[in-house]
Amino acid sequence: MDRIVFALSLILFINLDASAGLISRYFNKVPLSEAHTITGTSSERELPESVKVLVWNIKKTQEAAWEKEFKTFSQGRELFLLQEAYPNELFTKTLESFPEFRWDMGISFRYQLFGNLPTGTMIGSRVEPTELVIKHTVDREPATDTPKAMTLGKYPLKGSSKELLVINVHGINFTTFGSFKRNMFQAEEEISKHEGPVLVAGDFNTRTKARMRYLFDLMQKHKLTEVKFKNAHQRMVAKFTNNVLDHGFVRGLDVKNAEVLGFARGSDHKPMVLDITVQEEN
Repeated sequence: MDRIVFALSLILFINLDASAGLISRYFNKVPLSEAHTITGTSSERELPESVKVLVWNIKKTQEAAWEKEFKTFSQGRELFLLQEAYPNELFTKTLESFPEFRWDMGISFRYQLFGNLPTGTMIGSRVEPTELVIKHTVDREPATDTPKAMTLGKYPLKGSSKELLVINVHGINFTTFGSFKRNMFQAEEEISKHEGPVLVAGDFNTRTKARMRYLFDLMQKHKLTEVKFKNAHQRMVAKFTNNVLDHGFVRGLDVKNAEVLGFARGSDHKPMVLDITVQEEN
């Protein structure tokens, strides 16, 4: 079944244009050394003992309700994990209304036909990261010949000697199972060497059962547990398989509340909000 889904997805994607080359020339690849942008300034030195998080694939702000909903859902949040961030005029203006945040973006690629604007994953935080890493997938999406970007940050926590590792994932999509494993390994290599608490969340593009099994086995291997969201059934699902695409996983953290905002209309993906606290150190 997974092979059939992959074949159908690939055919549909490539049929957007008779020639993959004609499509890919409109997507400008970005060297990894130029794939990190910073906007805004953080206002705090440490994240609080209880951290409120918003995770959302915002679909490049294309939906009319996005701006109003983003401002509403962002109230009281200390941490943002956004996929398909897209700094057009609307997005940039909206972020300016959060003057106490630093926004770190990992650029996947730039749109040649739209002012060379980038898109990618973004972490917003009231706290400056002690370390920020961008990773590009080894494999590329077909037709566009572009990678996905993963944004990873480490943040000091109030009352803890350890830092919080945050990994914002937008998983590679119209590719093989092997490429998905290579993409997830990029997160695994950071998780495996981090001794403190971990939050991994985003749009994993787990459109097949094989991807789902691999992801959950990988998280379990490193002692991360799945975030159990209220209204979890309202998350985005893949066509053909109905597998959920958006997930959250934690280690060394207690999830006090987690919910999918199924009433939202600002994107095809529904926002996920969660409140986390650091587990007491032994």
